[in-house]
Amino acid sequence: MIIEKTGNIFTTKCQTIVNTVNCVGVMGAGIAYEFRLRHPDMFTKYQALCDNKHLDIGKLWIYSTDEIKILNFPTKYDWKYPSKEEYLHKGLQKFLETYKQKGITSVAFPLLGAQKGGITPETSLAIMENYLKYCDIDIEIWHFDPSAEDDLYNQFRSVLQELDDTTIKNESKIRIDIVKKIREALDDKSINSISGLLRVKGIGDISLEKLFKYIMGYEKSNINLFNYDTN
Repeated sequence: MIIEKTGNIFTTKCQTIVNTVNCVGVMGAGIAYEFRLRHPDMFTKYQALCDNKHLDIGKLWIYSTDEIKILNFPTKYDWKYPSKEEYLHKGLQKFLETYKQKGITSVAFPLLGAQKGGITPETSLAIMENYLKYCDIDIEIWHFDPSAEDDLYNQFRSVLQELDDTTIKNESKIRIDIVKKIREALDDKSINSISGLLRVKGIGDISLEKLFKYIMGYEKSNINLFNYDTN
C-alpha cells in the first residue's frame, strides 16, 4: 500500500528510509546532508564507495543500524547536475527486483529527484507509483514541508542557546563570526532543519557539521554495515 505524507520524513515509523545521493561522494545539501549528520559512519563508507566507483545509477546501497535501514538511492551522477527521469526508472526497477531479498518490510521515500534534482514533483510521483504499486509492503512517499518540526534541529538549537559564543569558539575551534551567524539564523522562523541553515549566506556545510558535532556531543556509534549492492 502506498501512502502519501507531507512533513519531515525522519518522523517515519517505517523500517527503511530512502536517502537520495549522487555518485561522487558529496552529501552537501537537503536530505542527504541530514543523513550525513545523523549517520557520519555511513557518510564515510559512502565516500569510499564513490571513490572506488562502486556506486552508480541503478545500484542501491543499504546501510543498517540497530534502529533503521537506510537505502541510498542515486538520483544523479554528480551533485552539480540535475537528475534525469531515466535514473529514477533504473533505481526503482532495481528496488522492485531486490527489496524482498534485502529484507525490506516497509519503506519511506522522499520524492526522488524532485527537491534538488530538478524533476517536477508530479513527474517524480508518477514514476515512483508506476513501480512501487507492484510491491507488497507498506510504502510512504513524503512531500517535504520546510515548516515541519525536526526534533534534531530543535535539540541542536536548544543546546546551542545554553552556551555562549566564546565558549563555543574556544572549544569547537569555529570562528566566532560563523557561530554568531548560525545563532542568528536559528531565530529565523522559516528555518526548521539543520540543512535549512545552509540557505543562509556565509554558513557552509563543513563549519555547520563541525558545530553540530560539538553541540550534540558527537560520539561515534557502533554502527554495522548491513550490505551494499554493486551488481
